[in-house]
Amino acid sequence: MRIGVEMIMEMRFMQRQGLKKTQIARRLGINRKTVARYLDDPERGRSSAEHSSIVDPYRAYIQHRLNQWPELSASRLYREISEPTRPENDPDGLIPPEPYYGSERTVRRYVARVRPRKKRQYRPVETLPGEQAQVDWGHAGYIWIDGRKVAVYIFSFVLSYSRIRYVRFTLSQDMLTFQDCHRWAFEYIGGVPASLLYDNCKTVVSDRVGSVIAFNEDLMRFAVQYGFRAEACWVSDPESKGKVENSLKYVKRDFVYGRQLNDITTLNDDVLAWCDEVANEKRHEATREVPSDRLSDERKALGPLPKRSVPVFMKVQRTVRKDAIFSFETNQYSVPAAHAQTRVEILVHLDRLEIYSGEERIAVHARCHDRGQLIIDDGHFGDRPVKKRKRRSKLQAEFESLGSEAPSYLRGLARQHGGTLREQVRQILGLREEYPDEQINDAMVRAATFGKYSYGTVKKILEKRAADPRSLPEDPRSRGVAASYRGPELEVEVRSLNEYARALEVKD
Repeated sequence: MRIGVEMIMEMRFMQRQGLKKTQIARRLGINRKTVARYLDDPERGRSSAEHSSIVDPYRAYIQHRLNQWPELSASRLYREISEPTRPENDPDGLIPPEPYYGSERTVRRYVARVRPRKKRQYRPVETLPGEQAQVDWGHAGYIWIDGRKVAVYIFSFVLSYSRIRYVRFTLSQDMLTFQDCHRWAFEYIGGVPASLLYDNCKTVVSDRVGSVIAFNEDLMRFAVQYGFRAEACWVSDPESKGKVENSLKYVKRDFVYGRQLNDITTLNDDVLAWCDEVANEKRHEATREVPSDRLSDERKALGPLPKRSVPVFMKVQRTVRKDAIFSFETNQYSVPAAHAQTRVEILVHLDRLEIYSGEERIAVHARCHDRGQLIIDDGHFGDRPVKKRKRRSKLQAEFESLGSEAPSYLRGLARQHGGTLREQVRQILGLREEYPDEQINDAMVRAATFGKYSYGTVKKILEKRAADPRSLPEDPRSRGVAASYRGPELEVEVRSLNEYARALEVKD
């Protein structure tokens, strides 16, 4: 079968994307042998392309520009050869008079083939049994929990010698989950390797300057208890941990792809069965052996598991607010009120929080995995002092000494909007110069009866009472309520209570 230059370029483009020959043949709808013939024999494809490509007249210019500036983008070169006027970058006249009318995609394919590249040298790294394991995170997709979209992560653990894989799915990448996944992996392989190689994630490396690395303190404490050494690969050096990188790709391709992610527990049960029955029972391409067979030799070199269960926790510090509350993971927790506005240390376990002030444990809370919750222990606030009652001011005390009505009338003055409260109080107190306290108190009683709270009302009542007590208006409370009855005239029989008592007596 003879194919055109466009299909040859398409083959090579797919090959650079990592597709195998069978996959390329399936996508292009041609025989795999045809794909192999053109990809395995560069001269065949080159001779066909040299005489059929629309880019041919512009090859000299493109090659000249790439020799000067190897990182020029294909889209920029496409614009330069497509301009109707000759660009300034072509002083030697390498571009033909006619501008390029082909597609940008054709230019991209040609540039990808001829761009000068420095080939990187890859050196295989092999280790002794029990010497090393590699650990990394991957992303598997999302699941819905209580109407909320939650990311699912892949914890991948690979023994470098035997290529035994352990995989676990999680909903978090925090330190506690990281340590817990390590425990499961060590239990799975039946021991502890001498060293673990990690990527430069924040869970492992807190800071780095060149080859000098500051590891996370929580991870170092965990490593000491299990007896392994933590190592970090070089930045931008993926092949140094290529075994776990390839394992993640294998998990995504062979287990995750095409699978519905619903329940994390079921997912972990299924992937553990996949590790036992598929991944670790398939002959590895690099070692040409089955990983489970090599594990029997490697287990002899692994370190022993701790005799006691190693606690999984991490330490964080928080500042307690004045209301004796601190925040952690978007939730709020209480501490005893005596520790308000202090710095506390929190030991975060998988199921609880332990709060310490120095060496003293001051509180324990169940760890809340929801968001925006307030978790309060009522016992933390039992010894909080009662708020003291505010003392009366001298002006208030002087006014309330006018009589029994004064406190109530003062509150009524506060509800009125005529003049300031302090001014009204002082004016009423000024009436003492002309009237005794008893009369002022009686005047306030009468003013309150009419719902009038002001200095002017009290003064008018006092003035009218002094001139003629009969001139005061009638107290509305002294008026009776007369209701006329227009119904029929009824006569009510009056009976003695003795008659009702005799009617209720029980006869023998």
